[in-house]
Amino acid sequence: MKNIFLFAALICLAGSSLQSQSVNDELEIQAFTRRFMSAYNVQDRAALQKMYTDDAVRMDPQGKQIKGAANIAAYFAEQFVKNNATLLLKHTGISWSDAEHAWVAKGDYEVYGKTYVYDIPINITGSYANAMQKKDGEWKIAKSWLTTSDMSAIKAEIQAIENAWAAAFNAKDVATIVGFYADDAISMNDDQPMLVGKAAIQEGIEAEMANRKAIGKVSFETLEVYGDETRVTEIGKTTVKTDAAIVTYSGKYMAVWEKRNGKWLTIRDISNDDAK
Repeated sequence: MKNIFLFAALICLAGSSLQSQSVNDELEIQAFTRRFMSAYNVQDRAALQKMYTDDAVRMDPQGKQIKGAANIAAYFAEQFVKNNATLLLKHTGISWSDAEHAWVAKGDYEVYGKTYVYDIPINITGSYANAMQKKDGEWKIAKSWLTTSDMSAIKAEIQAIENAWAAAFNAKDVATIVGFYADDAISMNDDQPMLVGKAAIQEGIEAEMANRKAIGKVSFETLEVYGDETRVTEIGKTTVKTDAAIVTYSGKYMAVWEKRNGKWLTIRDISNDDAK
């Protein structure tokens, strides 16, 4: 019996040690991520090269590979010549990979700015996964995978919600509309104070429905979305038409959507009329 208890105690000690180690690794890799972002944003090619193992592999979203720290650094140097861009990294966590035999750091990235020639806008978002190795007490990237956000698919998802929102509005279905908002949402409409929280938003919608005149059917069109798989900003327009397709109202709006428990919810929105 004592041997069983001793074995259980050893397991608990090992688990505690591993958990402590993973927490330390997480903090160190978070600091590494901040240093990487800083080195990129000051265009420090040498510093970036040192943050990869000599035989590192970088794979872009199209599957193209660059092998070797020197070649990866040369790639960055070429980008610095062409583009005036800023890199933002959001570290989301680490997990152990038996396949890579390494801690894999994951997160989201955004690159924005302009090209030096023609001032063409740059706005790239996506996710990354870095297999990390510790060399002489310093973390380095041994393998990196990059993916881009499928904004066309996200745009289609948001448009589908907007279609359901318009149908609910036309049916004066307040409960369905309120369900598109997060509990902590804030709505900012034309000529009225901010509505903070779902209860206030519901009161605002009910008042709008009560005062609404029969001027036709509402439709919402998602023009653009920016962001990633967890949060996007939508730019859209509102149109009201009669059954004879005569436009009786037009306006525009912006909404911030956040994915919570697998569902897109509005956390902020603002709208106003086209007419004075």
